Amino acid sequence: SQGGVGPTPPKKKQNKNKNCKLKCNIKQQTTSRSARNSTSPGNTTAPGEECGCVRLGKCKWFNVAKGWGFLTPNDGGQEVFVHQSVIQMSGFRSLGEQEEVEFECQRTARGLEATRVSGRQGDDCHGSTYRPRINKKTRRMRCYNCGEFANHIASECAIGPQPKRCHRCRSEDHLHADCPQRNTTVTRTSRRSKSVANDQQPEAAVEPTP
Repeated sequence: SQGGVGPTPPKKKQNKNKNCKLKCNIKQQTTSRSARNSTSPGNTTAPGEECGCVRLGKCKWFNVAKGWGFLTPNDGGQEVFVHQSVIQMSGFRSLGEQEEVEFECQRTARGLEATRVSGRQGDDCHGSTYRPRINKKTRRMRCYNCGEFANHIASECAIGPQPKRCHRCRSEDHLHADCPQRNTTVTRTSRRSKSVANDQQPEAAVEPTP
């Protein structure tokens, strides 16, 4: 009858078919891209780079002052960054050049980075024979108890309290302020300063006689 509900229009089936075709095309494009990337010559991913397996390699170089360097894997692939904090050894941690190690790594935003580095069969690393230079400025101080230039003061002196004496000539008859050697030095210094001052003074101009 004309008032009855007719059959479903075929337009919906056409829309479903179009959606299925689009999904299939997208899947085919993604699979083809992944296949191209896997077979491309620039892709040099080694088997153990992504799985976190134990790999073998050698230390290419290591900066003992900065505490980091790079490893060269034996199975090829990208060089691996190594920081001294992941090296398995006691004391000062470092790596010697061409030292054989086993390591685990992970991929970060900056590339491959080692998460654990040890010697072969899990032993400690040998490390580098070089050590960073540390410039320590030692401050010399005078102990007014023993009179020596040392690394302690009078309150920390090990020989106990000493009688008052001159710290210049070690005499107990007078103090440093009344030392005759000090007075001689002061006199010589004052004479030198006076002679230098006299030499630097300009000569007085002589007026011609009329």
